[in-house]
Amino acid sequence: MAAETFGPYRIGELLGRGGMGEVHRAYDTAHDRVVALKRLSAQYHADDDFRARFRSESKIVARLREPHVIPIHAYGEIEGRLYIDMRLVEGQDLTKLLEHGPLEPRRAVRILEQVASALDAAHEDGLVHRDVKPSNILVGANDFVYLVDFGIARSASPAATHHTASGDIVGTLDYMAPERFGAGPVDGRVDVYALACVLFSSVADRRPFLADSTAAQIWAHMQEPPPRASSSNPNVPPALDDVIAKGMAKDPAWRYPTAGALASAAAAALDAPRPVFTAPPPVPAPPLLPPPRPVVAPGPPWQNRAGVLGAVAAVVVIAAVVVAVALSKGARDRLDSGAQSSTATTSTTAESGTTTTTAPSSSVPVSTTTTPPGPGPEVAALLAVLPSAYKDNPGCAGVDTAAGAVASVACTGANRTSPFFPPPEKAVFHHFADRGAQDAFFLKLVGDNNIPRDDSQGGCRPLVRGAHYSTYYRNQSGPLEGEFTTCFVKDGVGQVWWVDTKTLVVGSLLSTRATGDDDLDKLGYWWNEEVLSPDN
Repeated sequence: MAAETFGPYRIGELLGRGGMGEVHRAYDTAHDRVVALKRLSAQYHADDDFRARFRSESKIVARLREPHVIPIHAYGEIEGRLYIDMRLVEGQDLTKLLEHGPLEPRRAVRILEQVASALDAAHEDGLVHRDVKPSNILVGANDFVYLVDFGIARSASPAATHHTASGDIVGTLDYMAPERFGAGPVDGRVDVYALACVLFSSVADRRPFLADSTAAQIWAHMQEPPPRASSSNPNVPPALDDVIAKGMAKDPAWRYPTAGALASAAAAALDAPRPVFTAPPPVPAPPLLPPPRPVVAPGPPWQNRAGVLGAVAAVVVIAAVVVAVALSKGARDRLDSGAQSSTATTSTTAESGTTTTTAPSSSVPVSTTTTPPGPGPEVAALLAVLPSAYKDNPGCAGVDTAAGAVASVACTGANRTSPFFPPPEKAVFHHFADRGAQDAFFLKLVGDNNIPRDDSQGGCRPLVRGAHYSTYYRNQSGPLEGEFTTCFVKDGVGQVWWVDTKTLVVGSLLSTRATGDDDLDKLGYWWNEEVLSPDN
């Protein structure tokens, strides 16, 4: 079979494949040499901005003369496909080396120093690599190192962002700096963060954060403290842990200013008699998932009143409100039913003017006086204590009051957005006069839906755990008595519920898009990042 041709190249064996494209061994017939030829994936061909930037920045990379930057012979477009022609280096990438176990710390630091030299040269020319990872580090004879794949390098100018025109993130999540998940510009310190992650992986023989989903991985980079490699490898000195921690600081200002400074600190740490770095202040936002701990038995004192409080029929009554998003009628009906908070039936006794509300899950009628939507004092009081993600939002208004509550509010818009965690289509909040009524409401919610308590897991872990409810952490000091969260899907609506004892509010997020485990997981992270964290 004749070899595939691509312009003047005869395509040989596949050397590697990634999100940006494929690398093949190829013979350049025009220059009589064997090269490494990278052809970018078709998805980038329609991105005019990417194509223009690819050409201008490949030109900058091609002129770099730093010995640890793999030389680029040619670049451009053939048959409508972008390509880069690079020197073929015989050796292994760092990923292959790590298949045999962690590197000895001194060897890992020697490799780090060479990568840092390549990065600093690129940064001086105004380029940010943005995808520093083990598979982009080639280790040749005598451990001579090349940093490859500058094909997705981006300008460090303030006008540059880190998304393609289609909105995709470019890079690898395992080594991505927290600021990469925002909309602002990035600079060379994102490469410093990634290089610190690579150092950790090299000596600990694992990824920095062992998250179980894309959303969890993003959250870990943004909120979890840097891991300590010495916990996985006793040969790692504690001082090197501190260097990695500084390199992986959440705030770029706390990191080493250059990759070379990180490498120098790592080399010094190997012989340091004591830690060389004082960790930055703790991240103010709490971790989403508290450390595993046994289920508390017996429950908190308020739980022992459940027999008395259980007589109160606590259901959510959500009136018909206009959802300010493009939803189908079926989706709108499912949202308005509130899943487990299905719309209750009501009847009015003319003589007494009392409205009787009957929960769908119970045959016991409960008499309560409904609060009509409007700026009444009860609704105003609830609007005043909404979380900042919804406070003062014009899409929030009073609705029929849920049984046991003093006011209920529904919101069809949020004040916060995230490019990675889609917001809910609707949020509903219920205000209670006291803890007893609040406790009874939530206990009935989980009871009616057969949701067990399990404090060994975070309350929303759909990828690894079935529906359950759990305490949650506002901050590092631990959970507050009576504060729980849960998530589940019912009647085509993904739902996240939580109890806020400080404001006597029970809140819920509702989304017809969050019916799969991954999307429900992201809805839980949206709550944690946009609702819980900013208010604590």
